[in-house]
Amino acid sequence: MKKISTLCIALLLAFVGTVVAQAQSFSYGIAAGYNLTKLTYSGSAKENFSSDNKSGWFIGPKVEFNTVIGLGVDASLQYSQRKLNISEDVYDESDEVVGELSHSKTYRTIEIPINVRYNVGLGKMASVFVYTGPQFGFPLQSMKWEDFGTGSNFSKEKMNTTWNIGAGVRLLKHLEASVGYNFALSKAGSAILNNFGMETGSGSNKELKYRTNTFQVQVAYMF
Repeated sequence: MKKISTLCIALLLAFVGTVVAQAQSFSYGIAAGYNLTKLTYSGSAKENFSSDNKSGWFIGPKVEFNTVIGLGVDASLQYSQRKLNISEDVYDESDEVVGELSHSKTYRTIEIPINVRYNVGLGKMASVFVYTGPQFGFPLQSMKWEDFGTGSNFSKEKMNTTWNIGAGVRLLKHLEASVGYNFALSKAGSAILNNFGMETGSGSNKELKYRTNTFQVQVAYMF
């Protein structure tokens, strides 16, 4: 799966280069937005954890290249700040689940989305567009929930690769508004849980891996 994702990203970036080379117009501006992020899990301990949607925001410069046939490319350099939440089952002495313990932390990253888009004009005053493409996230700090596993749950050395899909509208040639969904292609972090759950005291460790999935609302003003 990882090799297929890498190949798809490489092919799309090659296509992006072709579109940029043939672009007939260029614009730049500032984009900002609101997001809701939820963690999904994999690994041997995933059944014991859940997550709630947590809000955040992002802002940064944006550029667009468009051709006369409607194809285009946009790219941004964004500062992103999100709350991440994880909830774990709490066990009693007989290994029965008796409650839930929730952890929340602020996750700060630099995000670089690169999208292919297709624009359809609705006259001189408006157009609609759809877009899709990869997004590369670079954590600004290592992050760890307190008293939760060993090592950094999210390491600043690890790039997080996700994929965007969405649609939007441009009004008066300058103002854009869009909604999109950003889903994970790779894990964003992990933790090793020592003597976890039903195996407490047995010396067995379990791994929990995290992925981030995000719903986004964005506005941009383009010059």
